[in-house]
Amino acid sequence: MSDALKPEVPPLSEGDVVDGKYVVGRVLGEGGMAYVMEAHHRVLQEKVALKVLREHVAQEPDSVKRFLREARAAAKIRSEHVARVTDVGSLPSGVPYLVMEHLQGEDLDAYSTRVGRMHADEAIGYVLQACEAIAEAHSIGLVHRDLKPGNLFRATRADGSPCVKVLDFGISKFTGSNATVGNNTHGMLGSPIYMSPEQIRSAKDVDARTDIWAIGVILFELLAASPPFVAKNLAQLVMKITYEPPAPMKTFRADIDPGLEAVLGKCLAKNPEQRFQDVAGLAFALVPYAPAAAASASRIERTLTRKA
Repeated sequence: MSDALKPEVPPLSEGDVVDGKYVVGRVLGEGGMAYVMEAHHRVLQEKVALKVLREHVAQEPDSVKRFLREARAAAKIRSEHVARVTDVGSLPSGVPYLVMEHLQGEDLDAYSTRVGRMHADEAIGYVLQACEAIAEAHSIGLVHRDLKPGNLFRATRADGSPCVKVLDFGISKFTGSNATVGNNTHGMLGSPIYMSPEQIRSAKDVDARTDIWAIGVILFELLAASPPFVAKNLAQLVMKITYEPPAPMKTFRADIDPGLEAVLGKCLAKNPEQRFQDVAGLAFALVPYAPAAAASASRIERTLTRKA
């Protein structure tokens, strides 16, 4: 078998030691760009997670920049609702890696598939926990651009309560005075089902309101067990997102308050000027439908109004 046809294996094996201190364990997950592997810190005696680029991806300069952008972005946000990045480095082969907190649980994509349609209290609670992290990102001019259930991890606090962690800031971008050359992205970046019309047109010409669109899609999906736009192929999906209204929530469930459906509709306005202009506005609009979320809404507002 030629090298080109051999299946790729992780650049690390169980028992390997990285940087003299991280003892590698099992593979926790893998995606198109990277593997996530369990590891044990020799000195601190704590579990961590190593995110390691696939070897062929590590040969692509843009992918390496995206990987390191994820580390820098996550390190700037102190919220408990972002998976902490504690270290970064390179293997002897030159493949870069990140060291992140070890999370136990499952992402909201897997969780929602398992439990089906959620009660409004539960779904809104998860979304507002994510919004606390996004508020901090937005307060420093950082737009995530790839919010989706698969990037919201449902971890567990010490008291057993669920804690949503926002993952993967790999295609995030800074806006305004914080903008950098690394933001100059062309083409489609993100997951199409959760992308706003303006992000579909140009990933580099978006602001915080594209994340509000994605949050609306996520909340709709958690409540309905279906995204608001469904199509047979990418071209049809793009047309629906760009020109058609979202599917009516009543086609999926009749028990959703019309006011909550109106909040979702505002998140999914085609024109960004007609959406909630920040996550605090969205958070307070959701409080009547999940009263226990009022504390989250207040924290989101304080985060956005403080000076970065």
